Order: sequence, then C-alpha cells, then structure tokens
Amino acid sequence: MPKNGRLVDKHACAEFWKKIEEFNPGLPNAVGCYIFAIRAAKGALPWYVGKTEKNSFRGETWSTNKLNLYNEAFNLREKGTGLLYLIAKNTRGGRFAKSRKAGIGDICALENMLIGSCLLRNRKLLNIRQTRHPRGIVVPGYMNEKPGARSATARRLAQLLGTCFFILI
Repeated sequence: MPKNGRLVDKHACAEFWKKIEEFNPGLPNAVGCYIFAIRAAKGALPWYVGKTEKNSFRGETWSTNKLNLYNEAFNLREKGTGLLYLIAKNTRGGRFAKSRKAGIGDICALENMLIGSCLLRNRKLLNIRQTRHPRGIVVPGYMNEKPGARSATARRLAQLLGTCFFILI
C-alpha cells in the first residue's frame, strides 16, 4: 500500500486497484477477508483483520475508517511497508464470490480464525470486535502464555499446533 510520508496515500487508491485487477482479474470486486500488515526488517506483522460480505474489497478496504486504522498502525510501528492481504471467497465453479445483502457465514468464521491467529503474532492488533475472548484465554504453549520457559507439556502442545516460533509483541 503506497504511503505519503507516514500515512497511507488515499489518492493512490485507483492505481492500487488497477494493479490488482491486472494481476488477478475480478479480485477487486470479490468478497472475503483481508489483513493489513506492516513489513519491516524482521518480517511482516498483522495489524488489522477485516471482512467484506456486502461490499467488495475495493469498496471496503480503502474506506476512511480503514485508512485511519492503517495509519494508526503506522504510528505504532513507524517504519515499514504496508501490505494488504486479500483472501477472496471462491464459488464452487472457481470464480470469485460477489457481495450480497445477507452475510456469508464462512467469511465470518474465517475472520474469527484469522483474528485469533493474528493475535498470536501481535497482541496490539487493532481489531476491537471478536477479540475479547481470544485476548483473555490463556493456554500455555498456544496463546497468551506468560513469559519464561515453557513446561514440557506446553512445548509438546506448541509443537503439535505449530506455535513454537510465534513471537508475541
């Protein structure tokens, strides 16, 4: 996502979607989940997870309130490149799903799972909704564990779940 100084350049929106359309036709008009992250020297860190069901990626991800969230993330982590991961829902025929008036259950479920995963990477995730329970649950070897050495059982659980190498910030 192009920046103008330390903020996302809202005037670059049209060019951004033009490039996305060239790279993957139809994706700007699809629905699904998205993750805003900032890539810096130590890799990418997620800062916000969103979904779009009644609007397309194009209409949702560059709205004023989303740009404010992205800019808030840049204020918390001054250096880095903004990334927008678009996870589109596909139809059974392999096309991108379009927006509809009623919510789409699997998009909601995916958003919840992504929020939980992103909280494992970044405790400062800017999402407010759907984070109360994931922030409060403590499972050694999986999430929100206290600093220090893990017990043998917590190490085995972390290995099973693939949470061995997550760094909490």
